[in-house]
Amino acid sequence: MQIKDPIKNWWFVNLANLITASRLIFSVWLVLLAIFTDQLFLMFVIVCLCGITDWADGWSARRYNIASQFGAFLDRLTDKIFICPTMAVLAWQYWPVSEINLSLKLLTEGLVVVIILLETTLMASGIIGLVKNLDTSSNKWGKAKMFFQSAAVFGWFLCLVIERYLKIKITYLAIFLIDIILVIAVGLAIKSIEGYWQRYHRL
Repeated sequence: MQIKDPIKNWWFVNLANLITASRLIFSVWLVLLAIFTDQLFLMFVIVCLCGITDWADGWSARRYNIASQFGAFLDRLTDKIFICPTMAVLAWQYWPVSEINLSLKLLTEGLVVVIILLETTLMASGIIGLVKNLDTSSNKWGKAKMFFQSAAVFGWFLCLVIERYLKIKITYLAIFLIDIILVIAVGLAIKSIEGYWQRYHRL
């Protein structure tokens, strides 16, 4: 689809990238709020907005055939900025008030560290692909991984919001469920890394 007006055409061609850029802004805002404030409900709303814009940029790129190499890299970069700092801050200072088993807490923190290391590896592979002008778009494992990671972040914030504003005690089972989601995300991240290396070696 081509629009004659150059300005309108630029906006159209870059629609997916602009949506991704808005998600990048939301992600940075979320991290800053998590570090410097205690506005849980606002943070929860931003997490929801990040999820909506993540779906919207992919949908618009496919629907209007406006996907680009830069857009694919920006999307992956934004995913990393959304997931890694947010999970790190959550594991560092945001836990339900209810008593959490120390072993479970250490398990959760360990899974967060593993995810951050895997995401760093994925980001490095994306940079290598971009420099070599290779396809850096997310593979099916990466998309599934991002879904589970986002679900874990969403669930974590949801637990905090329910506990603070609805005064409902969160049990260790909720954190255990989040850990299960994180374990699945770790497995998918490993498959995603394997998929990128196979893609690059075929070229």
